[in-house]
Amino acid sequence: MGRRAARGLGGSVVIAVVAAVVVLVLLVGLAVVYNRLVRDRNRVRHTWADIDALLVRRAAAIPRLAAIVDAAFDHERETLQEVAQARAAVEAAGGGPTLEHGAAERRLGVAGQRLVAVAESYPELHAQAATADLIAALKDVEGDLARARMVYNRTVQTYEDRRRALPGALVAGPLGFRHEPYWQPSEPIVG
Repeated sequence: MGRRAARGLGGSVVIAVVAAVVVLVLLVGLAVVYNRLVRDRNRVRHTWADIDALLVRRAAAIPRLAAIVDAAFDHERETLQEVAQARAAVEAAGGGPTLEHGAAERRLGVAGQRLVAVAESYPELHAQAATADLIAALKDVEGDLARARMVYNRTVQTYEDRRRALPGALVAGPLGFRHEPYWQPSEPIVG
């Protein structure tokens, strides 16, 4: 009877060790998945911050160009009002890649595009160094925005793929990893 008891006890130890190893492997796997999701979410936030900084630069340049056009031409009031309204809509929409913010930024982009067209259509304005510099700055910002949007959307895609696929889907919901929206491209101000 002693041998049977020893075998039974030995079998229980093996089962306990196997169960502990399985639990340990599951915990390590959970930690790996969690850490990847955290890293991807942080990359999404970082790349959004890059876009936000460019949007701020664009939003600052457009009113300066509007002031130049305003000082030179009284009959371009409609374009200037459109720029002012679009800028106010961007400020009201708040930050982040929301649908409302995206629509407001697209509206500002279109208004800025019209403003640049007005400035470029008047040789006396276009010849001024300040106007030419602002137009060049807006073109640079638009190019930077296009590249930053691509990086952001690729980063969101990586995050969303990991968040929705197994095993990430089992971890993401319960641990608060929420959907991150893609940033829809707006019309460029200048081509």
